[in-house]
Amino acid sequence: MDVPIEIKNLTKTFGDIVAVREVDLGVHRGEVFGFLGPNAAGKSTTVKVASTLLAPTHGTVEINGYDVLEEPEEVRAVIGLLPEDGADTHYDRLTAAENLEYFGRLYDVPKEKLENRIEELLEFLELADRRDNSPGTFSTGLKQKLSLARALVHDPPVVFLDEPTSNLDPIMSRKVRAFIQQMAEGSKQTYFMCTHLLSEAEHLCDRVGFISHGRLVEVGRPAELRRKFWTQRTFELQLAATGLTKAQSIIKSTGLVLSVQIENKRVVYVVEKAEQKNPEIVRALVEAGLAVVELRERIPSLEDVYLKVIGGDS
Repeated sequence: MDVPIEIKNLTKTFGDIVAVREVDLGVHRGEVFGFLGPNAAGKSTTVKVASTLLAPTHGTVEINGYDVLEEPEEVRAVIGLLPEDGADTHYDRLTAAENLEYFGRLYDVPKEKLENRIEELLEFLELADRRDNSPGTFSTGLKQKLSLARALVHDPPVVFLDEPTSNLDPIMSRKVRAFIQQMAEGSKQTYFMCTHLLSEAEHLCDRVGFISHGRLVEVGRPAELRRKFWTQRTFELQLAATGLTKAQSIIKSTGLVLSVQIENKRVVYVVEKAEQKNPEIVRALVEAGLAVVELRERIPSLEDVYLKVIGGDS
């Protein structure tokens, strides 16, 4: 299945409130897709519809070829889900290992395979020493780890993650991101991830989508979105010796830049059509006897793109 998550014209209303409005989106096999937006933008509602927890008002959602309305049991069999309240959805009368065993059996995972999978996940998520403890004794972070293990215990082809690294320390967050990337690339699992951590999405996601007021407003690779929204690009120029003021004056006199200033012993300028104009700028500096050591672009972050697209909604 090349497009295991296919959303067409999805609308979800709650009375007069439109939570998701006419969303069209396809997520490819082996892709890590980041779903980004402010609170109440429609992220979690979209995930709940896609995972059969809510019925769509209009439109269709197909997961691995199964329709969420017509074939909900088939959909649930091929997905893993870490909901936004995942840390509070365990059975405290069972141990951590027994929780995973219980959910693995619900998915009919063969006994030997399930035992190996449980041990693998407990070891990776650093829960092995707590395998015989009740989740009721766990911190919020430990519960989050167990929720992630539960979502992955049956090795599903499609995984929905709502804030997967919330409540995790930085080291474990990095391990979880690496694990997700490894599974997407190696096992061709597809991940649909809601997160408020834009730096996490930038480093982990193949593509991202911005949703605001229920509408999907932009979709693309982070680098593509940066190019789309930053026609004006910022460059830093480092010289071999002194001459910053002279360089600033020369660059300004070319008439090629929108602005130029000195910051932290570098000349910083903003320019459009940089591929055409940068060679002319450097040539003017060299002809004036200045030695250019480095010309480096300031790359806007995904957070910069997010703020430009979403504006003040967040």
